[in-house]
Order: sequence, then C-alpha cells, then structure tokens
Amino acid sequence: MKKVRIGIIGCGGMSRWHGKTWTTEVPDAEIVALCDTHQPNLDRYQRELFEPLNQKPATFADHREMLAKAKMDGVMIVTPHAHHFEQATDALDAGCHVLMEKPMVVTVEHARKLVDHAKKSKRVLSVGLQGTFSAEFAYIRGLLESKQLGEVRCVDAFVRQCWLKGKRGTWRQDPKLSGGGEAYDSGAHVLHAMLYLPNLRATEVFAWMNDCGTPVDIITVATIRYENGALGSVTINGNDVRGWEEGIYISASQGSVRAGVHGGRLEQWDAAGKPVRYPPVQPVPSMYQNFVDCICQRAQTPCPAVWGLRQALLLEALYESARTGKPVTVQPE
Repeated sequence: MKKVRIGIIGCGGMSRWHGKTWTTEVPDAEIVALCDTHQPNLDRYQRELFEPLNQKPATFADHREMLAKAKMDGVMIVTPHAHHFEQATDALDAGCHVLMEKPMVVTVEHARKLVDHAKKSKRVLSVGLQGTFSAEFAYIRGLLESKQLGEVRCVDAFVRQCWLKGKRGTWRQDPKLSGGGEAYDSGAHVLHAMLYLPNLRATEVFAWMNDCGTPVDIITVATIRYENGALGSVTINGNDVRGWEEGIYISASQGSVRAGVHGGRLEQWDAAGKPVRYPPVQPVPSMYQNFVDCICQRAQTPCPAVWGLRQALLLEALYESARTGKPVTVQPE
C-alpha cells in the first residue's frame, strides 16, 4: 500500500516527541519533509530520528517553500501558537490536510476563518488534543451521550505544573508568539476536556488571572456556566513547584466520572456513590493514525476545527473577564 506522505512544520523539542511516534507507530505514513527556521533543530531531528532509519527527509527553512516543492498529503504543525493560522491556511491552500498542535489559533477571528477554510477546501483540519483520541474520552462521551450518567451537573478540572520556571525565557512566555500564558499552553488540554467530554457549550465565565510578574498569565482560576445550567470550575496553576498533576471530574444526576485530561486514567461511580466496574475500554487509533485514516477517507477526526473555535471562544471570554473583573458571556459559534 502506498504510504501517506507527511511533512512537519516546526522541529523543536515537542515536535521531536511527535516525530518519534510518527516513525515508530504509524507504519502507513512516511515523513518526507521537515521545516524549521532554526537549522540546528533540523540537524538534530535528522540525527536523532532519521539517521538510525537510514532516511533523510527534505529540509526547508520556509514553510511556503516546503509546500511548493515537497509532494505531501498532509502536514503536522508544531510551531509557536501565533504562527498556526498562517501556516494552516497556506497548507490548506496547497491541498494538504492539517494536523495542528494545540491551541489551534490565538484569536476567535482566525478560528472562524480556519473552520470555514477547511470546509471549503474539503481538507481535514484536526486539532491535536490528545485526550480526544483516547479510549477513556470515547468511553466517557458514550456514557454521557447515552444518558447513562443522567444530566451533567458540575465539571471540575485542574492542572498544576512548574511552568513559570520551566518555560522562562522561551517563546511560550512571549505573548506575541504564544497568544497568552499557561491558559493557552497546558490549560488548553484542561479547557478542551471541560468542553468536549460533557459536549456542552459554555455560556458565561468569571475568571481571575495572576501573571506572577511575567508578561503572560501564570495562574488562572475561573467558574463556568454551561447551556444546560451545569456549573464548572477550573484551576490552571503554572506556579506549582512539584512538577505535574492534572485531572477532570464530572458529576451528573446518575453518577460521576474522573479522568486525566489527556485520557489514560478513568474512575466511575453510580448514583449511590459506589465504584462501577466498567468494562475494559476499547483501544482507539492515536491522533497520528487517525489523521492518516482521515486522509485515506476511512475515518473522521473526533477533533475537527470547530473544537478549536469553541476553545478560542472560551479563552477569549476568560481573558476578557480577568481584564474587566466581571462575568463575560461566551459568544456563540
């Protein structure tokens, strides 16, 4: 079978993590091109991932040149957040499908444009929020959509990590490149889980943010009202000293579930508070394999561009509330 040809835009540390999965776990895909403005990133990518395989993808310093010269079916974009919109737009214009690192974009305007552009181009735009592609998220969505847990009443989620210290001096703490701070970074996974799992639109938020003396938000605490009247709370703490911890808890009228925001963990209780011995969750394709399957028209992405728009709408309201000190209505799609 002919392999799906993939290009990668952005070849830093996170991208190399993605690249290892592409080269070891997706046999029907081939990385044929790499793009980065920093030559040492390209050199390290080749040395660590492709020299052991006796492969040498073409390299480019400009994504437009790569799109023009490399024959690709799809691209994965792993660059600073503020570059996502232009690079995704150019890739769609070049006829490529797009797998995008989170967050999809940093403005609601750009999110709306990408949703429309992907639809008009008839190309897949999949947002790489890993939890969406996990067996645990699929199981929880199934429970909630079938009403086995009843009506969602409360959604609580959090992330804590040593982000202030660990990302100091990087583009992630430069608002011109990142769009924001920890709420845009690890917070993106948490906020997405709060929207995706209950599959409810957020209608109103009240948020507080602390920048801890930096140019971006480090700590965010917020409350959320959903369209069915359910309430939620979220803590995004980038000033923790212990390392990494995260989770989401959904309380419904007939039971509750707790999981990791990336999937991987799952607990369930019935209406009486007794643990439920749920069946083993069935494996689902990774976001990389799903992307290939989408290109080959044998699957659909569970995380299309509309989820990037929903997250952008929520983030816009969070930042506006923190700025004004007032509750803010989340704008409709």
